[in-house]
Amino acid sequence: MRLLSLCLTLTPESLILRDVKRFIYLVGKSDPHSESIQAIRRLGYNVGIFQDSNLTLKHPESYDTIIPIDFSQLDDEMARLKTSELAIDGLVCTYENYVIAKCKLAQYLGLPSSSVASAEMATDKHLMRQAFLREDSTITPRFATISSKEELLAFADTTVYPLIIKPTNLVKSLLVLRCDNQEELLENFAYAEATIDELYQKYNIYDREPQLIVEEFITGKSCSVAAFVDHEGVPHFCEGIVSLTTAHEHGMADTYLYSRQLPSEVGDALSQKIFTVSEKGVKALDMRSTPAHIELMYDGEDVKIIEIGARIGGYRPRMYEYSYGMNLIDQEVKLAIKQLPNLSGSFQAYSSVFELFPETEGSFVKINTALATTDAFKYFHIRPKEGQLIGPAKNGHKATATIIIVNEDKATFDTLCHQVDRMRVEVA
Repeated sequence: MRLLSLCLTLTPESLILRDVKRFIYLVGKSDPHSESIQAIRRLGYNVGIFQDSNLTLKHPESYDTIIPIDFSQLDDEMARLKTSELAIDGLVCTYENYVIAKCKLAQYLGLPSSSVASAEMATDKHLMRQAFLREDSTITPRFATISSKEELLAFADTTVYPLIIKPTNLVKSLLVLRCDNQEELLENFAYAEATIDELYQKYNIYDREPQLIVEEFITGKSCSVAAFVDHEGVPHFCEGIVSLTTAHEHGMADTYLYSRQLPSEVGDALSQKIFTVSEKGVKALDMRSTPAHIELMYDGEDVKIIEIGARIGGYRPRMYEYSYGMNLIDQEVKLAIKQLPNLSGSFQAYSSVFELFPETEGSFVKINTALATTDAFKYFHIRPKEGQLIGPAKNGHKATATIIIVNEDKATFDTLCHQVDRMRVEVA
């Protein structure tokens, strides 16, 4: 494929495109498991990328235009861009730590997007919770920002254990710590304070000061829904609710999501309540021209939002494709150019994604698969090599293994899932 412009510096001359065809740009970096590039080309657009200059771009030949950007100095970088010379119709962002940058670039270039204020709320759990409180105090747990032991204990005195400590700007379950008593609360807070700066640097969290919050632990079952919010702020929800199982429910002393299953077995009345609360959350964050990944907790008829991400969510595209034949990546790209999503689909199969972590840090030995028929799994990936250091999510580690199961027959599907339930990660 012909590479039109590989820009090593942001000079006006380097930004002149030699093709009159319009572009959709990716922002930050491309997800290697996403099909964003193919989706953009299916709509008849060239593919550009505002590439994080601190990272190495894999497969540069896949892009028609590459513009390196130092996202830690985004305001200075934007000043060098010539809007009249960039034939851009839309921006797509697949990683949460570039959501704000995408909205700033969209505002500068006059492209469809949420506001910068909306992006800041969608990527900061403190601002997000405040927005939910303003919209409807019943849809969010009580919380407080904490920067000292005194603030932490003051909040603890107003509620009951367990409590959750979490960073405001990290993704997945990184540094999310459950505290069952005051001793654990103080111990986990000290650990989080000592670790948070390093994790913000490791995951390229730009323009945000490391911050922690403490919040009530909500009892009940977890779930998530996928939505696409159009340019007028109207959310379009995908069929099906994803059932989530936490590590604690799986018997692990950790806070990551152990499994995701589509569809869940939630009744019609509760399903409607989940979608209603989700719509309130989207409205509270004033989201526009963006996907929304909404995680919730329900107990009886009481439904609260855990968080909303301005992204599809890592495994959702594959799950919805397997279960309903929906292409979520295509819908994300359509939002970028003010087209409405097409979420028509019909049930095809049950799907589930599992992430495995060890209970303690150590050198990776193996995953015990003696009781599993791994050749029946749709996907089975072990990330570390033998001897590599791994550990729990609460200590800042990523998953040791990812497993995907897809099957049309519910009994066979359940059997395969139970096989994964018996697996354990072994460390030296």
